[in-house]
Amino acid sequence: MPSLLELPQELRDAIWVEVHSSACHGHLPLPYDILRTSKRIQQELAPYLYQTVVFHLHRPFQALRWIHAIGPLNRSCIRRLVLKFSSIEAKVPLDNASDVWSSSIESLPHLETLTYEYDPANINKQDSTNSIEHHPALSAHFASAVSLNPKMRKGPSKHDDADGILSSNSNHKDRTITHAVLAIDDTIPEVLVLPFRSLLAINSSISLEQNITGLPPGFLQEHRLRASRTYLFIENPQRPSVTLSYRKSPTNHLSNSHPPPNIPAMLSVLPRLLYLRLGCPTTNSNFLTLLPPTLQTLDVAFTDADPERVAANLNMLHQRCEQLFTFAVSVSPLHDNNDLPDGGRQINEGTPEREEEDTRKEWMPFWKALRDIQATGVRVWEGEVPGFKSSKWRRQAGE
Repeated sequence: MPSLLELPQELRDAIWVEVHSSACHGHLPLPYDILRTSKRIQQELAPYLYQTVVFHLHRPFQALRWIHAIGPLNRSCIRRLVLKFSSIEAKVPLDNASDVWSSSIESLPHLETLTYEYDPANINKQDSTNSIEHHPALSAHFASAVSLNPKMRKGPSKHDDADGILSSNSNHKDRTITHAVLAIDDTIPEVLVLPFRSLLAINSSISLEQNITGLPPGFLQEHRLRASRTYLFIENPQRPSVTLSYRKSPTNHLSNSHPPPNIPAMLSVLPRLLYLRLGCPTTNSNFLTLLPPTLQTLDVAFTDADPERVAANLNMLHQRCEQLFTFAVSVSPLHDNNDLPDGGRQINEGTPEREEEDTRKEWMPFWKALRDIQATGVRVWEGEVPGFKSSKWRRQAGE
């Protein structure tokens, strides 16, 4: 090994990239033995291997033992932790769960995203000898490097975000998902979880977050982990799955800003949707032109201050989604201050007289586009629709 360490840093970086890539694609076994040969090699290779760690487990808490077993140097390299599991039955008492998880999160000083992927139909088929209880190291595999550029080996790419969970997940690509509820940069409203509760067989007396994570309310927020992505899927015939992703809030809010969501990539792997609810306070209306043409029911909330652009995108949506029969839309800033009745307002009820004249004139293209959609037999609502409220999201996003 001395000859290896005598190579220039650039060449060693290229070697670590190749070793990591080969291990990720199954061409080589996971290179734990290499880490043990030299402290210097461990320091150079660990950031590649441990930057993104993906577990396939029965229950999330099984990852805790592995986290403590890998040591402080390797833990310090973990930026993204993904827990994929098929059961939410807790074996760790809830009273102890928060203490154990608290120490684990605190032991990951550079953790940026924590993701829970619950798919009750995806039974873990690992042999018991490779499970976390018997061999902690073998129960985890390392995802492809966020960046294979050797110059960025000490940290993830600035483009690394939770959208990759969906776009890079082959399980989703192979599935015929017909119903999706996506909440981006915020927690999902509990009212939208109701149709999924019986399918997921989760406890109806506690929130979706508590069911999936097994942690008390507000626990993740206390550790500066803020909900960034929530995906609920139903596959025909009624196979549900849930993804909850949390991003660590920086102590300095001026740094490490959250990258914008890659909605086109998300929609590209959901081509057969019949039902979609999508809320995102940090994107404009352009995604409307990329929605699957199979859609029949659509409920969206977004931010766009350009009425002409919103109208143009609505017209494109109208041409693209010919099977649409129910459409609800809430646009910030138009609907932020409107005192609308519960359930919003059907478009044929007209614009409220109390609105300012300038606002009514400015947003007339938006209302005209909605009426054109309604004229084809689509039931259309605008404003605060059941489940999404843009003004709430704007306040939480700090706009």
